[in-house]
Amino acid sequence: MKKHYFGALAGVIAVCLLGTGVFAQNAAPAAAPAAAPAEETAKLEDKLLPLMTMEQAFAAALQRRALLANFIVQERAKLEKATAEEKAELEKNIEAASKQFTELSTYMDVIFGLSGRREYEYNRVNSTIYLKVGTVAETFGRAIQARDVRAAKIRELQAALEKETDATKKEALQKELDGVFRQYALFVNALFRIYQIHPSRNYQYVAGNQTLYLKTNDEEINKLKAEIEKKKAESEAGK
Repeated sequence: MKKHYFGALAGVIAVCLLGTGVFAQNAAPAAAPAAAPAEETAKLEDKLLPLMTMEQAFAAALQRRALLANFIVQERAKLEKATAEEKAELEKNIEAASKQFTELSTYMDVIFGLSGRREYEYNRVNSTIYLKVGTVAETFGRAIQARDVRAAKIRELQAALEKETDATKKEALQKELDGVFRQYALFVNALFRIYQIHPSRNYQYVAGNQTLYLKTNDEEINKLKAEIEKKKAESEAGK
């Protein structure tokens, strides 16, 4: 029962973070990186809640992109026979879905892209050469590392900016800081979109089973359990 309970809680967390509806989207706030006090983290987050495996995250991203692509095609097909009023609504839906498709594709490129890799694989059966991206676990690790490298650079530039007194040098430092922060924000949002990793929460990745866990506590788990029971009661009442 405990295994099923955690699985249900993970589902509720996914709903809370992603919102409702197939095309719901929530961008994670790309706040400046800051470390939480060690004592507070240990006190408040003494439980691990499984969120997803790396395979599940990749499959879900592919499915979301396919759903968006199909939705756009279907809505465009409806335009030919639509009235003026219907066309306005269809075009609105197409524009929103196209924006989400572009954003998701960008985030997938950030997480699952090549990242400068040039490693090839040859399939002798069909005489095809493949450019290897890496395993889903490797792509996850690269994305986390890339985010953390930029977070460290941001802190370094912020410290240098505070000490600098020369106006010209301060301007150059600020420009560099803005550029690094944009890169950091891109990785933060990509990690949130693909793995629901929020910059204000703490996680633990277990390589053995390639599973991502949310660090949490009894209070939050009890709240989520209450939410599950509430949704279950509402569902049964609606039957």
